[in-house]
Amino acid sequence: MALVACLFRLFSISLSLVGRKEGTKHLIGVTHKPPIIIDPVTSTYVFPTAAPSSEDCIWIFPQHIKDYKTVGYNHTLITFSNQQTVEIDMSLASFNNQIARTSMLHMKFSQKMRMMESNFPSMNMFFPPATLAAETRRYYNTMISENKDSDDKDE
Repeated sequence: MALVACLFRLFSISLSLVGRKEGTKHLIGVTHKPPIIIDPVTSTYVFPTAAPSSEDCIWIFPQHIKDYKTVGYNHTLITFSNQQTVEIDMSLASFNNQIARTSMLHMKFSQKMRMMESNFPSMNMFFPPATLAAETRRYYNTMISENKDSDDKDE
């Protein structure tokens, strides 16, 4: 239960950037330009283009990226879903690496949450089971005959 409390505390809304970076370090081992989880419920992640302490750092939300490509030497052109484009001072290889790290963070966090929810079903906050029925009934009788009462009377 301590692990559950630790992860929920780690990714709470009021958590600082330092705490979120520690969470990323714990989950995927990345310490340099780490992607972070903004909101685990809505799967909102972000990654930096430079060291977060740098004034040149731009934070990119990968879910808004429509396309990206290399332009010139060590520059990447990003097209967002709203059709706006931004050219950043980052090689395509580094950009791809940041996207891969963010994807890894999302996958690892999801795995941890599913593991915790299978161990503690009452903590089912992020991933409701796919087989969850809207009704409270546990069992369904799918073989109900409309003429069952009339058949019983005939005997």
